[in-house]
Amino acid sequence: MLKRNNLLALLGATAMATVVAQPAAAQSIDELKEQLAALAKRIEELEARQQASEKKQSRQAKISKEEPAFALATDDGLFEVNVRGRVFADAVWASDADNSMDLKATEMRSARIGVEGKAWKDLKYVIEVDFAGEEVTLADALLEYKTSMGSWRFGYFKPTLSLEEITSGRHITFMERSAFTDAFSFGRNMGIGYKNGGDNWTLNLGAFRGNNSDSLEDEGYIFAGRATYGQEFEDGKWILGASARYRDGGDAAYRYRQRAHSHIADRFVDTGTITDRDTTYVLEAGMQFGSFHVASEYSALYAKDAAADGGSAMFWGGYVEAGWFITGEAKTLNLKKGAWDRPEVNNPVHKGGMGAWQVAARFDRLDMTGDGVYGGEQDTYLLGVNWYLNRHTRFMANYAHMTFDKAFNVAANGPDGENDADALTLRFQIDW
Repeated sequence: MLKRNNLLALLGATAMATVVAQPAAAQSIDELKEQLAALAKRIEELEARQQASEKKQSRQAKISKEEPAFALATDDGLFEVNVRGRVFADAVWASDADNSMDLKATEMRSARIGVEGKAWKDLKYVIEVDFAGEEVTLADALLEYKTSMGSWRFGYFKPTLSLEEITSGRHITFMERSAFTDAFSFGRNMGIGYKNGGDNWTLNLGAFRGNNSDSLEDEGYIFAGRATYGQEFEDGKWILGASARYRDGGDAAYRYRQRAHSHIADRFVDTGTITDRDTTYVLEAGMQFGSFHVASEYSALYAKDAAADGGSAMFWGGYVEAGWFITGEAKTLNLKKGAWDRPEVNNPVHKGGMGAWQVAARFDRLDMTGDGVYGGEQDTYLLGVNWYLNRHTRFMANYAHMTFDKAFNVAANGPDGENDADALTLRFQIDW
């Protein structure tokens, strides 16, 4: 402000000196008015230029009021930081017909804290760690650089496989994802990825080497890719997608197994270690229509050299699910992300409402038998109820009945390789 006042004083003095220096006879009232008008216009231009410069240089922080977490951003859009996290607290009751499992337990399924944001506008970052259990584990840790031709990711993150796997655990319909996503190891890895997309399509490609806990000399390599396309229609959206992955384990070998719809339940299907290379394909479809949604996926995995005849053994898994918000909300389908997203809650509890209530059902199948491999078949019949107190808080209740067949590699199933199990699981969830 001092500089501006000095500038105005200098311009005023210059104008007055110009007027005084000229003979009075040469001046007229009209000429003086023209000079003063030109001077005033020049002063306005300089003030506007100075204000624009001050605004451009501003770095004042702004606090977001739209999310429950603390967030800061500069008003020029160059820098941003958001605190993020989640707490999933589970209770589990599970048992099987052969009396090898009688589970009555609780688990902190997830307790994450992290930050995400951007630095110098086009560079985004995420780092998140999980404190659940007795060890601190790394969730996501990545940098993302945005260009006019798409974005590049570097760090520790998920290869893009499967509609449900790429959907955050905060927004999936049931407490656990479909059996094939865990059995076929759709987890995080170290690597580089490329993504692009528009309002209704996505393309993701990536190359990876091992995960954060590997200590192998040769971690092998992974190539993965996924593409989706969808459209909006009256009161709804639909999406189709496909993905593929090739893995070479290097010094590691692969086995395929799965739990009985709980992270702490026993495993009743297991192939044992059978290969060091595999190829996986996934087809996916989803639709939201008003308060209803349906989704289905099919995945096939070829375990190289694992068959009895020396060829590839083929396993598969998939699910069909349907859900309904009885209070009128919708399960949000984000076509730009190619994933399910956070639903809006019409009447949240903190505003005196009843929240959002959703009921859902799923049939899930995992088949790891054939070609001389007897890892077992697992069928899961699943019912779920979700109560959203608000957009970031929900209670979940799942009941699952599972049947197992041809699962000779797991002693708990007995010599006939057959068994069945039931599980009731509850979860309190909050995220920010």
